[in-house]
Amino acid sequence: MTVWRITGGEGGPEFGISRPEHAPRYDLVELDTALLRITAGIGSPWLRVSGDVDVSNAPELARALEAVEARITGDVHMDVARVDFIDVAGLRSITQAARGLDERGRMLVLHSVSPHIDKLVRLIGWETTPGLLVHCKTRPSS
Repeated sequence: MTVWRITGGEGGPEFGISRPEHAPRYDLVELDTALLRITAGIGSPWLRVSGDVDVSNAPELARALEAVEARITGDVHMDVARVDFIDVAGLRSITQAARGLDERGRMLVLHSVSPHIDKLVRLIGWETTPGLLVHCKTRPSS
């Protein structure tokens, strides 16, 4: 289920659709499903993702990235510390967002990238995607 909290910001579930002036404004978006949880605040360039990202929910990740990108003017930061699994569809959502940001002189910065996600990105060859920066990696547990 996607939860839209009304707290006085801009945008909302009808993102990309013009809204009447008296309509409620939204500034915190949460996607909370059995597999995936995404949280992003309107004034923040941060997107926090946890759980599993796969072909079934990659469109929701892409939508959340678009929403954050539309609400801020700088780089978008994505915390993936609690992502347990990501498939190629999920990575494609990330790289497509990064390319779109790059076209506007911005970047998608990944934080707390686990060794398995870093390895997958490198195996596919997407570490050189324009607009994508793997800022910090987590250390493998011993």
